[in-house]
Amino acid sequence: MTPKTAAPSPESMDLDEFHRLLNCYPDVLDAAAQTKDAKPGQRSLQELDAYRYSEAVQQFGSQPHDKLMGMELQHVQLLVEWKLRHGKFRPMLMKLVSSNDASSASQTIKEAIDAYRGGADVPSTIGTLTKLKGIGPATASLLLAVHDARRVIFFSDEAFYWLCCNATKTAMKYNTKEYDTLRSKAQTLMDRLSVGAMDVEKVAYVVMKQADLAPAEAGATAKDSSPAETKPAATAGSGTSTSTSTSSSAKRKPRSDGDVARGQSGTRRSKRARA
Repeated sequence: MTPKTAAPSPESMDLDEFHRLLNCYPDVLDAAAQTKDAKPGQRSLQELDAYRYSEAVQQFGSQPHDKLMGMELQHVQLLVEWKLRHGKFRPMLMKLVSSNDASSASQTIKEAIDAYRGGADVPSTIGTLTKLKGIGPATASLLLAVHDARRVIFFSDEAFYWLCCNATKTAMKYNTKEYDTLRSKAQTLMDRLSVGAMDVEKVAYVVMKQADLAPAEAGATAKDSSPAETKPAATAGSGTSTSTSTSSSAKRKPRSDGDVARGQSGTRRSKRARA
């Protein structure tokens, strides 16, 4: 399904337009969040989003390496909760992730991040992280992204649709080939505009979500942020911005993807390649 209005092209977008859309992110999240309330006892979408884009980046990626916190299973679960509420809901994902042994999960993540900081590339790091149950390419990219928010983009549906599919919603395989394509497209935009991966991810979310909002809401959001009033948002490495969060409806028809990687027995729950 294509967006209802023409989406801005990442190839032709200038820096002013990029910042204008980035400045719309909190309003777009608020508008989308109105479609679903948090359940009793759940963190709000705003709290989850603040953790993903600010607190987690500070904990795992914005301090000298010898002062950074090690990521544990509880942190992974919190990021997965954000992922499920911010994007598509997948009913088995949290259960699979939570079935990991806490000590083994922490050690696997430490090995992956230590290797990455020692010069390992993104694909090999993603490969190590996907050894964890329930962690496919998208969630693995999320774990790595909070460790290096300036350079590593989260494999979100919105980013893939916008950067790789001309803002068209299409079926995804969630494999390493798709993520490599996304990283290449994102890097081209990042290099051209001198922006960070985290902000590219947010702009992609705005581009795709604005098409889902009522015309009046989308128009009001865009009208409220003129290029002259917009200031560049901070990115990891030069300061990190805190944002609110949203999610798509949890009532969408569940379907498996590359992130539902393995069940308790270690066998694949999906025929798609793990990435």
